[in-house]
Amino acid sequence: MSTYSRVTVIGQRKRMDAVLPADEPLGVLLPDLLRLLDEPMQQTPQRRFLTTAAGTLVPPEGTLASAQIIDGTVLRLAAEGELPPPPTVYDVTEEAVEDLKRRGTTFKPAHRRILAGAGLVFSIIAGAISLLVAAPTVLTGVILLVLATICAFIGIALGRSGNNVVAIPLVTVATVVLALTAAFWALDAGWELGLAITVGALCLAFGPMFYAAAGVAGGGVVAGATSVLFVAVWMIGTGTGLAADRVGALAALLAVLLLGLLPRLALALSGLSGLDDRRAAGQEIMRGDVQSALNAAHLGLALAVVPIALSSALAGIMLLRQGGAWSVALALVLAFLLASRSRLYPLVSEVAVLFAAAFTIVSGCVLIAAVNGQGGAFIALGLLVLVAMFCAFGLSFAPAEHVRARLTQLLDYLEVGAIIVTVPLALGVFGVYSNLLNAF
Repeated sequence: MSTYSRVTVIGQRKRMDAVLPADEPLGVLLPDLLRLLDEPMQQTPQRRFLTTAAGTLVPPEGTLASAQIIDGTVLRLAAEGELPPPPTVYDVTEEAVEDLKRRGTTFKPAHRRILAGAGLVFSIIAGAISLLVAAPTVLTGVILLVLATICAFIGIALGRSGNNVVAIPLVTVATVVLALTAAFWALDAGWELGLAITVGALCLAFGPMFYAAAGVAGGGVVAGATSVLFVAVWMIGTGTGLAADRVGALAALLAVLLLGLLPRLALALSGLSGLDDRRAAGQEIMRGDVQSALNAAHLGLALAVVPIALSSALAGIMLLRQGGAWSVALALVLAFLLASRSRLYPLVSEVAVLFAAAFTIVSGCVLIAAVNGQGGAFIALGLLVLVAMFCAFGLSFAPAEHVRARLTQLLDYLEVGAIIVTVPLALGVFGVYSNLLNAF
């Protein structure tokens, strides 16, 4: 199907507004343009060309689309001997400055401030790591905790006053230094490496809340609370000595629960629901308040999806490594729910992160099945072909609206069934059914 462009063509006698095919060669259109503009006949044949207002020649073999002629452009019809001279540069320095403006990638004061903030963050973090390695004492940890507290308070105060350029590096320093200090203290106390890492991750999970307190990230509360929940699950599971697949089952259940609740929680905590209630009560609502609430909701969702995806991918791999029927089934159901529940999330980044976690679980299942014997390679190949068929089907399939509605309804039914079976599958991972059989 052809696309059209609306242009103004000026001849010697007339000018007209024309709607021309954007993908048709201009040489094919010129005879009709000459007739419509009532161009005078010349004694000797002369070639005719279309030129822009800047004097740029539009080649006859080209099209309006290839010449990047937009709607509303004024084109002049000129004979070969009447072509305007090509654009001439009179000041090279001015042209160089204009070229930099067109590129839009010049180094600006904003970039300098970003680099300065990044340098501050990396230098303090490097100094903290060096201090913890060189002098792993209680006094060193106390000094770093005091430094993190001071940076947090100053960053929050500056952020609330509108100075985000300084607030963001200070809050980042406070979060990372707190996490490093807690992890080193845990290692110094004789904790296992995995448990020390989860302690540091738990401190990092409070970072979005610090940003929210500073007014830098409106949705930081949702993201921080989500991160804390997932890190707490992995930390408690690791600390109590639970098997990796059982910890993964708990993380999978939490992910399934939060995938459906997060959009509503983000809207509620952003204040958008409160603004709607105030508007329903007859109060005036400023557009800026609504935009701020929407930004906070989307930012909170985008940040909260990351810990869900990371924890789900790790949980799926842990379940697959165990290799039991209950574990593999729960991992595949989790991958399906990650892909299906992505329909609740509006932004591309959120959907992409959830699908990346789902594909990670499926890829892990394929690899683990391939390395296992007894027909595992054929199972892996079949699963991979099935996923590839679904992806190819999604690339080329554009159903009608009523067909799409029925498919959506079918997917809703499958999703509800998958959510219901997660609990029995998790109980199977914990060995509840085998224990019941042994009891009787």
